[in-house]
Amino acid sequence: MKYYLSIDAGTSVIKTVIFNNNFKQVFSNKINNPVIIDNFGKSELDMKNFWSLTAKCIKSTIRNSNIDPKNIIGVGITGNMVGLWPIDKNFNPVGNAILWNDTRSSKIFKDEKIFDKIYKITGSITQYGCTIPILKWLTLYDKKRLKKIKYILNCKDWIRFNLTNKIFIDETEASVYPGDIKNKKLSLKIFNIFKLNHKYQKLFPMIKKSNELGGFITKISSKQTLLKEDTPVIIGCGDVIATTLGSGGINNSQKISIIGTTCHNIIIKNNPKIPNTKSGLFFSSLNNTWLQTMINVAGTTNIDWVIKNFYNNPKLYLDKIRIIKNFEKQYIHKKYPETSLMFLPYLNYGGSISPFVNLKSKAEIFGLLPHHNKFDILTSCYEGIALSIQDCFGNKIKKNDVLFLSGGASNSLILPQLISNILKIKIKTLSSSELGSLGISYLISSYVSKQNISSIIKKNIKINKIYYPMKKHSQYLNLKYNKYKKLRESLDKIW
Repeated sequence: MKYYLSIDAGTSVIKTVIFNNNFKQVFSNKINNPVIIDNFGKSELDMKNFWSLTAKCIKSTIRNSNIDPKNIIGVGITGNMVGLWPIDKNFNPVGNAILWNDTRSSKIFKDEKIFDKIYKITGSITQYGCTIPILKWLTLYDKKRLKKIKYILNCKDWIRFNLTNKIFIDETEASVYPGDIKNKKLSLKIFNIFKLNHKYQKLFPMIKKSNELGGFITKISSKQTLLKEDTPVIIGCGDVIATTLGSGGINNSQKISIIGTTCHNIIIKNNPKIPNTKSGLFFSSLNNTWLQTMINVAGTTNIDWVIKNFYNNPKLYLDKIRIIKNFEKQYIHKKYPETSLMFLPYLNYGGSISPFVNLKSKAEIFGLLPHHNKFDILTSCYEGIALSIQDCFGNKIKKNDVLFLSGGASNSLILPQLISNILKIKIKTLSSSELGSLGISYLISSYVSKQNISSIIKKNIKINKIYYPMKKHSQYLNLKYNKYKKLRESLDKIW
């Protein structure tokens, strides 16, 4: 049996997953990754420590899986997107990596018209943690650091460099720096909007396609990871694209929701025509597809916050999971109880970019009365996430549509049903628990076997559960959605 090894480097957790060449997950491992944050929007990673943890995770995976490294025939990487991961002429980090959710570049967005100008070119509401805004910030506020930078990478590119000693970036990220979304490369128009000198283009390495070869495991990285020297490493892609591929997202008009730390609600497009919504994000993907993405920047973050503040702040991850499972079982036992509380799930420092744009929006709990307790608050939180998905898709959901649901929240005992109830359509969850890694394994297979990625995905998508709307609860949630929308619209000018 031959195997693929996928690396999924999230913001706070690094995962490594081994699949056999029939795409069955045979072993997985993860390691926590400390993010450096403050109360003013800073979000960074120590790049050397990040690579050390990644190598440790790979090594542990191979050792504990009892798989001979010579049978691992390909490696691929996905990771948290954009941000800025700088290295110098000696290929050493120039300070910490600045992450996608960092907000320091907000200083350069004093003219709000800049968002509209960028949207017309890219179809995306630019976030402060995107690569080009951070680069602009460096030119104004950290010139000393900027002078030391030889190359600007992103998360997965830094890992791939350490594995192969080769430097590339991939088109799925270059096009959302923001960049040229149609041609999947840097955009001089974007440089001009940010008044960036064109000379800074040279800081970006060669752009390659996600399923192209990115290099081979070096002798040094082989010792660090136990991977066999000369094993091919593909370019890989950003985590949104990888999870979409792992969720079967390759056909025009497919609908997908990925609920993790963030909540991405995606429609697959077969052309790069810019949506007229003036909200959300627009990604390039594989096989001439693009992803119209309505993102609520806070997904399960909302659930974590409620548990932390109303359920005795559990210190261990397993304790948090136990609380969630107990709540969900109680909720089912009560037969999907109703609550008058309204929870707006915009719990982040960067505001909202879908389905409305307000960079000052905040989470809200509305309608508190003396009898409400922590169960009611957590119930409203779950409902709020489902209602926000309805809000994002709007009238784009049709009667016969099917929504493919992935991400950590797809394992919930109740959230898939809530989403089915509010959207009034069939929901399908996927069998794999690591869909980002699965998407990368598809890309590895595409390179190794020289097969079309679309045919690989279509043959191997596996459904776990199917949910159908419950009529009574659908009526309740649809009435609640009208109030939800009025509430968030009424707060637009107050935030």
